[in-house]
Amino acid sequence: MNDFQNDFMKALGKIQKETVEIALVEKTEFKSKEDELYSITSEMIYRILELMDGYGNYSIGKMDIRNTLSGESLKDDPYIELHDAVADFIRE
Repeated sequence: MNDFQNDFMKALGKIQKETVEIALVEKTEFKSKEDELYSITSEMIYRILELMDGYGNYSIGKMDIRNTLSGESLKDDPYIELHDAVADFIRE
């Protein structure tokens, strides 16, 4: 693995660890296990997309995802911040 790949994987591990720790100490009462799981998974999705948008680990920088067939960028045309855009598509 190169340094960038290693740093990215470590950042994902840190996000998972912190999200689990927050969920374990959070005193929020959920109506159901389903609501709790949506809350935890939405937090992880947001944090991963924030990482890709360049927040949280500045040594990694901003990232993009490209379709290898079409060359289209997930972030451009129009430019979006992934962690902001996802709010309309996932349940919290």
